[in-house]
Amino acid sequence: MSVIQALLLGLLQGITEFLPVSSSGHLAVLQYLWRLPEHTRMPLAAVLHIGTTVALVGYFWRQLGNILTGIAARERNRRTQSWRTVGYIAVGSVPAAVVGLLLEERLEAAFSEPFLVGVMLLVTGGFLFATRFFLERDRQVGWLVAFAIGVAQAFAILPGISRSGVTIATAIFLGLRRKDAFEFSFILSVPIIIAAAARELVGINYSFIGVWPIAVGIGMAFLSGVAALMVLKRVVLNRRLHWFAFYCWVAGMLVIFLVR
Repeated sequence: MSVIQALLLGLLQGITEFLPVSSSGHLAVLQYLWRLPEHTRMPLAAVLHIGTTVALVGYFWRQLGNILTGIAARERNRRTQSWRTVGYIAVGSVPAAVVGLLLEERLEAAFSEPFLVGVMLLVTGGFLFATRFFLERDRQVGWLVAFAIGVAQAFAILPGISRSGVTIATAIFLGLRRKDAFEFSFILSVPIIIAAAARELVGINYSFIGVWPIAVGIGMAFLSGVAALMVLKRVVLNRRLHWFAFYCWVAGMLVIFLVR
């Protein structure tokens, strides 16, 4: 693994992890085109997730801090609201956790199927484009809403399905304000992303990558991840999420054409 490859993959991971275009799909295709061996792919994906995980927690540190401090707050209303939010996150995390545990081997095999990635990118594009036709309402996050968004997050385990894309789109379909849809989508992802990153890091041999590629990849994933979150927030609030549909459709058809 060269430093240049790690730099490019870190950049790709950071941008696509949060923009609604599927990081897993892009990494799977690029690693396939570069013919990276399996023993290099898994460690590399694991270390790149460190960078984007830190970017996610750092970007939403205020919201996460308010939840954590509110759990033990003296003010009853604040404490109740914080515990309710924790409950929403727990309920929304269940579908992805169940799917990940039950279908682990099949999901790992899916990452070696670029054709499937191409098809799922087309599906992601459909979700994104549909947001154009839904008006913003003032619905709040509740138990059913949290669970429905969690189901959407579970589908995003498939390579080519964008987690941020389908969860934000589902929240918009359900009537959440776009600001709330953006924030809850990523707050909900924190436990799953941290758990997945920690699980991937255990028991992997990183000697095939090298110290400098690891450092460069993590750093680039972090910087590009923060930038991607800033861009996506502006896009969502300005009702332009459907613009990414065209990219997903073109990318999906290109992948299908290249690997057919």
